[in-house]
Amino acid sequence: MMSLYQVQKLIQSVNRDQNLQEKFLKSRQSLIKDFDLMPEEQEAIIKLHIGKLYKMGVHPLLLRPFSIIHGISETEYLSAIREKGHTPCP
Repeated sequence: MMSLYQVQKLIQSVNRDQNLQEKFLKSRQSLIKDFDLMPEEQEAIIKLHIGKLYKMGVHPLLLRPFSIIHGISETEYLSAIREKGHTPCP
């Protein structure tokens, strides 16, 4: 079972907390272990699969700042969330 709450909690934490952001940028794996994530969710976060995260249901108001932190341009972001089959979960 997916743990959307945990995924969004991790992303919001990285977006809002400078210390966690630095920890995440240094070693994504070290921060991920602090959250109860499924392997698919871990992979999407570690590999910055914006489209997959969007399809999982991560809210765009969390996802866009997260992508900016990682240097993903608006064009790349929009392309990722508009990929065929990447529609948000209800």
